[in-house]
Amino acid sequence: MNRITLVKNIKQWSKQLGFVALFTLAIGVSAKAQEVSATATLDSTLIFIGGQIDLKLELSQPGDLQVNFPHFTDTITKNIEIIEKGGVDSLRMDNNRLVLSQLYRITSFDSGLHYIPPIEFEIIQNEVRNIAASNALSLMVVNPFQVVNPEDGVTDIKGPQDAPFKIVEILRYIYLYGGILLGLGLIVWLILYLRKNRTEGGLSFSKPKPTEPPHIIALRELDKIKESKLWEHDKVKEFYTEVSNTIRNYIEHRYEQPALEQTSIEIFDSLKSVDMDKTSMEQLTQILELADLVKFAKFQPLPDENGLTLMNSYFFVNQTKVEEIKTLEEEKEEFLAKESEAEEGDSDEK
Repeated sequence: MNRITLVKNIKQWSKQLGFVALFTLAIGVSAKAQEVSATATLDSTLIFIGGQIDLKLELSQPGDLQVNFPHFTDTITKNIEIIEKGGVDSLRMDNNRLVLSQLYRITSFDSGLHYIPPIEFEIIQNEVRNIAASNALSLMVVNPFQVVNPEDGVTDIKGPQDAPFKIVEILRYIYLYGGILLGLGLIVWLILYLRKNRTEGGLSFSKPKPTEPPHIIALRELDKIKESKLWEHDKVKEFYTEVSNTIRNYIEHRYEQPALEQTSIEIFDSLKSVDMDKTSMEQLTQILELADLVKFAKFQPLPDENGLTLMNSYFFVNQTKVEEIKTLEEEKEEFLAKESEAEEGDSDEK
């Protein structure tokens, strides 16, 4: 083989190797291109003229591949305009893939069905260019207005028209202002009522009905308990509950202490500041402590203790009561009331 033949063979082999390399590279780029997935979606396929929707372009690709998004300026097609273009957002997946997306706010002022052809994405690798295309779309643009005939010319603006009166239209105002007037009337009536029944010093013009003294109420309740004889009917707990409540109610109104809400110990502590003799305190202690044992500890007292509790209750009320000094007018009213009752009794006997 001479030198000229050898040079020719080397050139032929180089060309063949170059073709093989280019073919291998093209196959690799084609394989990479097949791994790219492009999609295009619309918020809605139907809008009114001038309405706005979003066109979303999304691309799924290998992370090491360079893919260029399409460059739109003012329009997607001649009938579809771009109002706003967003940036390209990226999201990297676990399998070394990259998801890119871009939003376009679009509109159309031409009614009809508009076709959006597949949108192409450019794939570049090792100076080899390939294309990935999205799906095609269609957008229906509807004209909701009546067809205007330009030949009719400009017409005058219609004047105001009288609408028929409906009572329903003013019902809510009747309810609103009627309620306000009613509320104001009630407030005025309440103010006048309070002013009529109150003097400058806070006293009522009419003489209030006298309330019973605390000891009268307590003694009357003790009489009812005594007559019921609950302890003789196996109702010992009920007996001590009523006695305890009666004494506590008496203390609350006599000494202005919240005895109904206090424990027995709290009652004893609150009564240390009042002027109470030792005997009364001992009687109160026997009543409340024994009542607590029966109510909370299921203690069974002796029959004598039941009678002692009731007797101490009478003694405690009578020894701590406050006798009210009655005026001559009150004594006269009581005397006349007693005489009236006596006369009614005599007439009944006759």
